[in-house]
Amino acid sequence: MAGTQRHPVTMDPASNPARSSGEPRRTVLRRAADYIYDKLRWRLGLRIYGIYARPLQAGSASAPILPGFTSRRFESADAEALLSCRGRLEEQLGEAFVRAALAKGDACEAILCDGEIVSFSWHAFTPTHESEGVYVDFPKGMRYGYHAHTLPEYRGRHWPRLMTAVRDHYSRTRGATQTFAAIAVINRSSIRSSVGAGNRRVGFAGYLRRGRLFIPFRSPGARRLGIRFFLPDAPTT
Repeated sequence: MAGTQRHPVTMDPASNPARSSGEPRRTVLRRAADYIYDKLRWRLGLRIYGIYARPLQAGSASAPILPGFTSRRFESADAEALLSCRGRLEEQLGEAFVRAALAKGDACEAILCDGEIVSFSWHAFTPTHESEGVYVDFPKGMRYGYHAHTLPEYRGRHWPRLMTAVRDHYSRTRGATQTFAAIAVINRSSIRSSVGAGNRRVGFAGYLRRGRLFIPFRSPGARRLGIRFFLPDAPTT
């Protein structure tokens, strides 16, 4: 999702994806594309995101039953409560980030086991910081899903899909009618999760940032929805 840090991939000549053998052609091409994207990302500051969106449904006010787990929504007055149950996710839920996000009106949907968060996702209703001083902007009436993480041993339980109805209901009470996520084009696990929750890709958006140079771009689909990346005080494009 938008805001997740990723370390550059380093490869020696023997492991270059273009030289791999015994793999399906599609896999080789995918690995090669990932390798090239990583090089462009770290050398030129290129970021490309798929924009996945859908209309919000009426939803349900009742959270689903998750045997052995509980779900909770953390809002503006819940910073201390959230910080107290981060468990093994202290790094992903840093105190400064949590306090700033909740203070600006974002909400955190979390799944807890024995009182500790094991999975979470954040949702914003106003322009939100993506990374390195770059923000994502979108119109009023949209919900932006970002910064989600599940501990490895709890993945594959389809929690994002199970929580869709209650999340949509809440978001509609906040005045939203549509939701979207901006997902890095090589983050295939998040793309699968987003599509599984009913979203569809409507376009692309991103930017190139190197030093003082900042060049945002977006496809017609992203433009129609009013989604863009920007630097505060930079010219609108």
